[in-house]
Amino acid sequence: MVKLKTLIPWFIGVLVLIGMAIRLYHITANQFLFYDEGMYIGYNRAFLDLVANNPAHNLGELAIILGLILKAALSTPKALWFLILNLRVFILGTEAWYFARLVSAISGLATVVLIYFWALRFLQSKRIAVLSALTLLLLPSHVFYSRLGMQESFSTVLFLSAIFLYMLNSRLSWSFFVSAFLLACVYLTNYRMIIGPVFIALIEGFHALDGKAPFSFKSIKWQKIAIYAAVFYGVVFLVGCLFGGINLYVNFAWMFHQAQDAGGKFNPINFLSYPYYTFSLEGFFFACFFWWNLALIKEKKYAKLLPFGMVALQMLGFSLAAEKGARYLCVVLPFMAVAAAVAIDDCWERFKNYRTWIATAVGLGLCMMIYFSVSLSLATTDYENAVHFVTDNDPDAVIVTTQPLVEALYMQDEHRIVPCPNDLQSLIDLYKKGARYLILDPQAYISWDVNGRRFSPPLYDFLETALKQVHPLQVFPHLNKILLKRFVLDHNEQILDSIHFLSNNPNDDYGKIRLYDLGAVLKMCYNNQS
Repeated sequence: MVKLKTLIPWFIGVLVLIGMAIRLYHITANQFLFYDEGMYIGYNRAFLDLVANNPAHNLGELAIILGLILKAALSTPKALWFLILNLRVFILGTEAWYFARLVSAISGLATVVLIYFWALRFLQSKRIAVLSALTLLLLPSHVFYSRLGMQESFSTVLFLSAIFLYMLNSRLSWSFFVSAFLLACVYLTNYRMIIGPVFIALIEGFHALDGKAPFSFKSIKWQKIAIYAAVFYGVVFLVGCLFGGINLYVNFAWMFHQAQDAGGKFNPINFLSYPYYTFSLEGFFFACFFWWNLALIKEKKYAKLLPFGMVALQMLGFSLAAEKGARYLCVVLPFMAVAAAVAIDDCWERFKNYRTWIATAVGLGLCMMIYFSVSLSLATTDYENAVHFVTDNDPDAVIVTTQPLVEALYMQDEHRIVPCPNDLQSLIDLYKKGARYLILDPQAYISWDVNGRRFSPPLYDFLETALKQVHPLQVFPHLNKILLKRFVLDHNEQILDSIHFLSNNPNDDYGKIRLYDLGAVLKMCYNNQS
């Protein structure tokens, strides 16, 4: 047993090296998966090119440029993320698209370090702290979002920092106000986090439950919560009012749209979406340990239940949204890792006669997470390959595509990538204007399903005709099964549709990119109508 204990630091060291290698492998590759990545990275491209070609000569000119970048960022629903990505023009250049992935990777590693200190301070257990950090380091979802050109990883480190600082001191100290500011920054990277102060109320609720006095709603520090909310919404309002209130206008328009969209898509079965993700995306053993926290409720171990409560609140809230995207859990993934670590520690102390079995389950869980994470790290996409296949043979090609924002990154003239229309006549008009190629990718199953339901084939008539009746010029493998599952579950609206789509994927066809001669597609559509 003594010899085994001496090996533990080496074992931890190996896991840390594996985790860092997984997260940083080819992180500077211009590899992207989601439509949103193209939108974030390609935004303001023409202006950034102008800045790169005409650098500021003095502080006055630099201030003007920064002011214009700030104004452009505030006109988006994720202003802080757009602002950070636009600043790459001063660091690596406009077309350093991987800059977004670098920010995500650094944020992800910082989150792993921060969750160790959070668990050590507030759960008073070095074992739980180490388990939490190692779990998060290897957790497939956190690895995945830390390798994307999206804001999720950055939002997470801001969110965890805000929670850490809030819990650092029970009084209204500097950390209280900095916490509220950081939480407002989370909102500025993702407008959906307008609900941020609800998590502060939850923390105070758990503190009241864990107190020596019997719980009552009066024992919750409502005044402290109200002050925090006032600071948070004050920052949101002040930033939103800049440049004529453009950010408030954009964000609240998006929130209203999301609320309207959710109204017609409610289905009770969708409350199982997020529990399903824990098993499907993170692995069976991790999910079992995470959900073991339910057993701690009966025993009223409220201090250790706070991480589970944070995750459960996020799951519940976003189960009511139109889109039940797996990425909406990203900000609470550190607490999910802590909850699993708490469960492992609880089982270790509670079932001392079964420690060999518990250690085996933990080992298998780690192996499963490493397998998923390595698979995600090694996976590649073929958007760039598809575009270059065309442009290498036809440099002036105009391409119609179902994934325009990502593929435009790989074209010198982004205007030669054209979004696929929703009707045949518009497609014919694009052909008349010079478009000669059609690229069909998995994004089609989000926006071009004929019945309006995501991941519910068939596609619109002309796309279905291309898919079923026209021989493609080239087929690219694009998404493997693990990436396709991520793609689908990150855009999930109806969980049964998504599961059915993934389980009925002959020859991995749904994950492929197909390149067509647009003229051949239109000819086949004409023949079908004759």
